[in-house]
Amino acid sequence: MSDINVKLKHNLEDANTLFKILFAAIKIGEPASKRKIADVADISSQLVDYHIDKLVANGQLIIVDSKYMAQKAFSDRGIYKFLKEKVITQALVDNIAYKLDFSQAEVQDNAVLEESIITLLKLFTIELKEE
Repeated sequence: MSDINVKLKHNLEDANTLFKILFAAIKIGEPASKRKIADVADISSQLVDYHIDKLVANGQLIIVDSKYMAQKAFSDRGIYKFLKEKVITQALVDNIAYKLDFSQAEVQDNAVLEESIITLLKLFTIELKEE
């Protein structure tokens, strides 16, 4: 049985660039060259070249015929349905909304809430421990 430990990430270096590369690969939906991923991510090929091996090493991308592809789990609608039903619940949304100060935001409250949920998900990491 696994034990799950959720904690705040300590290393956020390169997180935005890595996410852009991963998101582009998910959006493409099939094995793609570094150049195509760079074009879709709207970042330089040099940045993709520098960072893409980290995503392979982390298991987020796989190499297929010398091209890069996001893991199928990232486009699995069943997983997103599970997230909606079990993780991003109304109780979670209400709890986050209760703790936010919307007074200085220049966008609608729902946009602030959506960005806050996404930020929280990016800020935390999960460790799985086998017993």
